[in-house]
Amino acid sequence: MRPAWPGYFSIEQLFESLEPHLAAAFDVRIVRVPAQGAGLAAIARNLIFTARLRADVIHVTGDVHYCALAVRRRRSVLTIHDLGSLGRLAGARRLVFALLWYALPLRWAGQVTVISAETARQLEDGFPRVCRRPEVIPNAVSDSFRMHRRDVPREGGRLRVLQVGTAPNKNLERVAAAAAGLPVHLRIIGALSARQRALLGSLDLEWTSAEQLSHDELVREYCGSDILVFASTSEGFGLPIAEAQANGLPVVTSRIAPMTEVAGDGALFVDPYREADIRSALELLLHSPGLARSLSERGRCNAERFEARAIASRYGGVYRHACGGKRPAAEPGERPGSGAS
Repeated sequence: MRPAWPGYFSIEQLFESLEPHLAAAFDVRIVRVPAQGAGLAAIARNLIFTARLRADVIHVTGDVHYCALAVRRRRSVLTIHDLGSLGRLAGARRLVFALLWYALPLRWAGQVTVISAETARQLEDGFPRVCRRPEVIPNAVSDSFRMHRRDVPREGGRLRVLQVGTAPNKNLERVAAAAAGLPVHLRIIGALSARQRALLGSLDLEWTSAEQLSHDELVREYCGSDILVFASTSEGFGLPIAEAQANGLPVVTSRIAPMTEVAGDGALFVDPYREADIRSALELLLHSPGLARSLSERGRCNAERFEARAIASRYGGVYRHACGGKRPAAEPGERPGSGAS
């Protein structure tokens, strides 16, 4: 895994939730590379560290893709979550990043997995010469979200709307503007910038925020909320959608991939660039408790696709294949070499 970095823990939580299910069949050891940052010195240090590791299979779980270059090809597994960082760069930095994080690792890694069909599409479009068809294995929802399932939203009163994330793609500003004047409390998870605080303070909106939460604290935030709004403009997966659905929350999310892929039929879909669209979805849930119940039940059914035990089994098949075993047969209706979309 990448080194510890304050505020970034989604990849770590994902694979740590799989470890108990993998441990029955594999001797699993989670290792963090030592150096932070994207400088050449940090990259060299992490490559040397990775080259010294000894294991039957080494799985580079994301964000430090170049570490796959230090692993014997046949025994290397690389997971790519998204191409978000590449889109924020330009010029020479973009070229170097594209080479070290994508082109070379994609060409070298023995097996490549991605977390959504949308990430697979972006890789195939962006790196057609080196990108073999990756296997889609979606993110898993931690078992703790299911163990703390909640009732459907309250009828009447001020509903608690959960917003997970404050980065530009999380679209907090439009969500806040859409919720202004409605009988809701906006609960924001993530560090707020001075500009975001000023905007929130200018709106007719009740809101609070929290950051640097532990996993258990995050689960409690879902349990204490009534609706998740995840109107993101870009994602590799959109794990809060599946977490909320597993917990029984009605979900409002973006009508773009991969959010549509993850949410299935258990969400209200909106144009994330139109505040009026987001507001209409909130008003619909405020005044239609029956719809909220229906979304809650459909969401719970949809989230079963992301149970940690099932996702761990998929990675187990990848590991066995890397050790020379046969890849498990595809599920009915699933094309070989890909995950269910």
